[in-house]
Amino acid sequence: MNCRAKKITIDIERWFQESARVFPWRESCTPWGRLVCEFMAQQTQIERVASRWPLMMDRFPTPESLAVSDMEDILELWQGLGYYRRAKHLKQTSEMIIDVFGGEVPCEVESLLQLPGVGRYTAGAVASIAFNKRASIVDANVHRVVCRIENKNDVSVPCNWSWEQATELVLSCTFPNVFNEALMELGATVCTPKSPSCDWCPISDKCNAFAENTQNEVLQAKSSLSRKRLHHYAVVLTCKGRRAFEKRDDHGLWAGMWQVPTLESSKKLPKAQIAEGLHLKGNLTFAGSFEHTLTHRIINFTVYTCEVGLDNRFAWHTSDTLDSMPLSSAQRKVLAVHCAV
Repeated sequence: MNCRAKKITIDIERWFQESARVFPWRESCTPWGRLVCEFMAQQTQIERVASRWPLMMDRFPTPESLAVSDMEDILELWQGLGYYRRAKHLKQTSEMIIDVFGGEVPCEVESLLQLPGVGRYTAGAVASIAFNKRASIVDANVHRVVCRIENKNDVSVPCNWSWEQATELVLSCTFPNVFNEALMELGATVCTPKSPSCDWCPISDKCNAFAENTQNEVLQAKSSLSRKRLHHYAVVLTCKGRRAFEKRDDHGLWAGMWQVPTLESSKKLPKAQIAEGLHLKGNLTFAGSFEHTLTHRIINFTVYTCEVGLDNRFAWHTSDTLDSMPLSSAQRKVLAVHCAV
């Protein structure tokens, strides 16, 4: 791009300074706050992150405050964001920042890549936006923008070509911390996947796709994921107004979260086998079912209820203590099914 790249970056930076959406991390943020934001924003709607990030920063304003915290305190604030493994990685990252980097978020991409859960994009985002380093970033939004600038429709994301284009741009820009965030914003709000707002685009006069009227052509996407279908049988055990909960182990799906007693299977199971698998002797009553879709799997939840005596295998809670429990959105759906009976 060369000289053209410089003109593109100037126009994008100017547009961003005039049109940027308001998010809490854009008004007041530390390198740690930016790192937390990037963890939370992975595969999560930015509006949901915006509502939760201030709570995270109030509770954990420094790496040390999160490193010494209990995992359940982190998961409590992570509810509804999904991909709970990120919360575990964030805690591990805070511990590594304390142990290896003297309590300060590292500013170089190479050091940031050492942190658990930090990949090339997150490292580049933190280095550039928090420290003004000339580090490139490529997510789906950035990939789409650079593809349209060059009218290139035969590359999938991520790829070396789009990283090269992003690198050339950030090396040509005036302020990397402004430009990289602006580039993402442009893809998210103007250069959208369908029906891009070219009339409002600050670089439409420099966009080859716009010049050739090909901006609406669909970019080659990742091949569709084949989701595995699973069956979870959740039994809401009640005893004198309290409900039973168990804690998931620290690995795999919803690691460390709480749930009602649940039996997982790759196939449908009869009620007797569910009771046997959970070592329950009471009568299971069907309450309802629902489908919960994740990135790599579809889970069919079947919900039963059962009145039992106090069982020391479980933790027992009343309704007024549930809000503070780290429960996945799927488990809250389970409880909603039970309450609707």
